[in-house]
Amino acid sequence: MSEFPLVAICIPTYNQARYLVQSVTSACNQTYPNIEVWVADDASTDETPEVMAKLCQQFSQVHYYRQPKNLGIAGNNTWLLSQPQTEFIVRLDSDDVLLPNYVETLVPLLQKYPEAGYAHNAVHEIDERGENRSVRRIARIEEFQNAEDALRASVSGYRVAANICMFRSKALRELKYYENRPEFVEDYDLAVRIADAGYGNVYSNEILACYRVWTDINTPRPKRKNLQLKGYIRIFEESLQPAFQRRSWDTKVLKKQRQKFAIIHSAYCFLPIYNQQERDELVGLLKQLGDSTALRLRIFLLSLGLAPFFEWQLHTELKLKGMVKSWLSKLKTGSTVKTAEPT
Repeated sequence: MSEFPLVAICIPTYNQARYLVQSVTSACNQTYPNIEVWVADDASTDETPEVMAKLCQQFSQVHYYRQPKNLGIAGNNTWLLSQPQTEFIVRLDSDDVLLPNYVETLVPLLQKYPEAGYAHNAVHEIDERGENRSVRRIARIEEFQNAEDALRASVSGYRVAANICMFRSKALRELKYYENRPEFVEDYDLAVRIADAGYGNVYSNEILACYRVWTDINTPRPKRKNLQLKGYIRIFEESLQPAFQRRSWDTKVLKKQRQKFAIIHSAYCFLPIYNQQERDELVGLLKQLGDSTALRLRIFLLSLGLAPFFEWQLHTELKLKGMVKSWLSKLKTGSTVKTAEPT
């Protein structure tokens, strides 16, 4: 095994020219000595080609390809991640940023645990303007999590601080990347399928990247809620349900989690950004995801104008959970892990 195997950092992009310079530069400026960078432009309509032309001149390790037509998230990512012939592949969204020691830190972890399909880490959460909001960690002390534990844990959601991961390319090839898989929640679906295939994962509590969270509801991104709900339905029906049945595990937990997800996402579907037709579609998807008496009551209350209250309640719960997880993580790891604060 090479001490410094070649690592490909893959950056899918669509209409995010304003962030590309920072993202690509962060990939090229890794302290790790053996890097190549791939950028797949999903037929952007902004200044992405011009920005990438300058970046390709600046950095010799950058490979840029512009799709002749828009393939969507899953299609563009499948094409992109299948291009490098490297042992490890990083997926980095074009509005996110790697810290200089990202690759240098995670390659040894994947070498240490050959049964791990991917590595993930703590991140700084940033907003649209690049301002630090908080630190994201998961409450986990062990570096390695085996496949069965990972599969059970994935029932409650995508168990990473952010979808910035380094993959073992062998695992991606076995699973055919994101081919014919859901849009928008394709990262969660992939994590479930990797665990089902027998791969665990490895986690570093060190902050190694910056993950951008969009807070402006006036952007096109919030209207992807229908894709998210459709993706959740497919994950439970096509990935989790068969995986549990193959192992003769009790699937009742899946039904309960589907109902919980539906309630959690219900308030968002009543935001004023949606017209009545869009809202009706979202309500139908909520019921398909996890119908229950509790969900129908929640929908009735939301229709009376209580969405702001339930949104506030959800954000408060998530914030408190995040604070508790961060505190527990720091407590468990003690002084061995740096607990960097936003600057």
